[in-house]
Order: sequence, then structure tokens, then C-alpha cells
Amino acid sequence: MTSIEQGSINGNKSYKTALVYLQQFVVSNHSSSNIDTIIDSINSRAIDVYKFLNGFVLFLQTKKLSKTSINRYINSVKSYLQYNDVDIIPYKFKRRVMLPKAPQEDAQAIDQNDIRIILLQCHNRRLKTYLLVLASSGVRPIEACALRVCDINFDSSPVQLHIRAEYTKTKKSRDIFISDEAALWLKEWVEYKFGIVLDKNKRIDRRISESLVFQVYGYDIRGATPQSIYQKLVQQFHKVLTAVDFDQRKDGMPQRRKITLHSFRRFVKTTISDSLAGSDYSEWFLGHKKSSYYVSKSTVRAEIYSTKCMKYLTFLDYSTLQATGRTMEARINELEKEKQITEQKHEEQINAMQLQVNRIMEMIQYNPKLARLKQTALTRLTNKK
Repeated sequence: MTSIEQGSINGNKSYKTALVYLQQFVVSNHSSSNIDTIIDSINSRAIDVYKFLNGFVLFLQTKKLSKTSINRYINSVKSYLQYNDVDIIPYKFKRRVMLPKAPQEDAQAIDQNDIRIILLQCHNRRLKTYLLVLASSGVRPIEACALRVCDINFDSSPVQLHIRAEYTKTKKSRDIFISDEAALWLKEWVEYKFGIVLDKNKRIDRRISESLVFQVYGYDIRGATPQSIYQKLVQQFHKVLTAVDFDQRKDGMPQRRKITLHSFRRFVKTTISDSLAGSDYSEWFLGHKKSSYYVSKSTVRAEIYSTKCMKYLTFLDYSTLQATGRTMEARINELEKEKQITEQKHEEQINAMQLQVNRIMEMIQYNPKLARLKQTALTRLTNKK
């Protein structure tokens, strides 16, 4: 359990649940054993490990778990057995242990207008600020909950967030940006929450500086964890989804909604990829593994976000939205003009070709022997005349 926790803060929870189910399975089928003593029976070949695991799959199915959960618990039990020197050959496991196939369903897409509807319905100041941070930075929900006041650089342009390594999926820290709109809401929230004026208080008290931005009780950090903050924000977010009729559930998974806090991350990834910033920039921005050849200075990355991405990640600042709309309208008009010019050139080419064909037919009608000539020769004769 300790080694699992070293790799992931939340990994031991799923692992522990899998071992609890394993203990229930062992007790019900091997009454004189437990999850410790069963290892000796498996290693001595008294129990076939593949039949054992296949039986465990059937046991989990009786618990009415989702197929995804069953696969996750089986992987945890495999890890437990292998940690205790039980050899599991992959190709044998694949052929002798029948795992349920988890259904694959595309995540429901949300656009700028959907996010605007959610934000306008959200009247909770903390939640609205949190959603604006998610929708303009693409951070994972738990990463945003782990933000401290000292992780925000309000002096940079655009405002920069430092994501701590221990709360990222890849265990690598990164610095990313948020929109001016989200920065304004975040600044007002910090000032309101901690009773400070950031423009005047250049040196912030250490207790405030190390406090979690979205925690409830001021700078009292007792009991405040990113996980507890996340749970509360999720409950409030679900109420907003219900209010705007966005709380549809996934097929076969009634406990899961189609739109989640992670949907904002997908939106940011799609938006940045579709903009002029491109896919490589979006991979870096979200903290995914990127090409080793994609390198640029921090100033360049900040400029790309400001000039190419921010206008598409703004939802309530109507001056920015109107400017973006005018720019898009001008671009549409430009494309329409280009289309008209292209169609005109195409029509002129067709008319020229038709005129040339008519001349060739007149020449052949006047002198039938010309019909034996190649088309290139006829074209030269036509041009001469």
C-alpha cells in the first residue's frame, strides 16, 4: 500500500477496494485462507492462478459493478499477486481470464455557448471562479483545487498558474496561463476571501500565501485538502447542471453524467488545437507528452496564448466576444470574396475551353482530314488562327 501511494495520491484507494473484494472472494471460496495465505497455495500450484482470477471476475460481476470498475480491480489484484512473486504470463491471462469489455462512448462535447449558459446560471462566487479557471486553462479539476495563493502570478501577462507536480497525473510540474477574464474573477475572489488588496499588499502573509485558493475557511488549513474541496465543488456543479438541464446521464452508467468538470479540459484541448496555436501547443499546454522537437521560450508561449487562444476561452467579457465576432465576420467576408474570384476564374477557363472546342469542330468540318491529327496539333493550329 505504501509503494502504491508513492506513485499516486489516490491510487491506494482503488487498490484497497480491490483487496477488500479479493478478501471476500477468498473467504467465500477458500474458507481456510485469506489474501495472505492464498499466495502460498498459488505459488505451490495447488490453485491455478488463471482459474482463480477468472473466478474473481465472476465474483465481481455479482456485485453489480461497472465493467470499467471490474477491469480496474482485476488489474489491482494482478499487481498484488505479482508483487508477491506470482508469475502471470500475459498471453495466458488474455486467453484464460475472460474480462468484460467496457463500452466505448465518445464524450459529449461542449462549446463556448454551453459554458456561457452554465456560468450565467452559476450564482456561487467560488464555483464560478473555479469554472472560469478550468475553462480557460484546461487544468484537471483536482489540479485547480490544489492551487495555492503563491502559485498565482498576477504580475505576468497573461496571468500564470503554477501546477504542482504532486497533484498532476504525470508527476511533472508546469506553468500555464488563464484568460484575463478568469484572472479578474480569481483576483477578486482571493481579495474577498482573504481580505487583502493584491495591488497594495506586495508581501502577502505566509499563512495566506500557502493557503489553498478555493478552501472555505480563510487561511485555516486544518482539514482543507484538494480532495475535500473537489467533492464540495462537484456537488455544487451538479446543481447548476440540473438547473440548465445539462444533467443527462451516460447510457448504462446512471451514476455518471455526460457533462462533467473534465469536459472543460476537453473543450480547452479542442479549442486550442483548432485555433492557429495548433496541436503541439495544446499538448504542451495540457501537460501531455509532447514532441521533443517542440520547444519555445516562455515569452513566445505566453504571446501565443494571448493572441491566438484567449479570445476563444472568454465567455462573459462581452467586449472581447464582440471584437472576436467582428473579426470572424471580416474573415467570413474575405473568404466569400475569395470564393467569388475563384468561381469567376473557373468560369472564364471553361468559356475559353468551349471556344477552343468550337474552333476545332469548325476546322474539322471544313477539312475532315484534320480529324486524324492529335489534339495537341489541332490546338496549335487553332491558336495560330
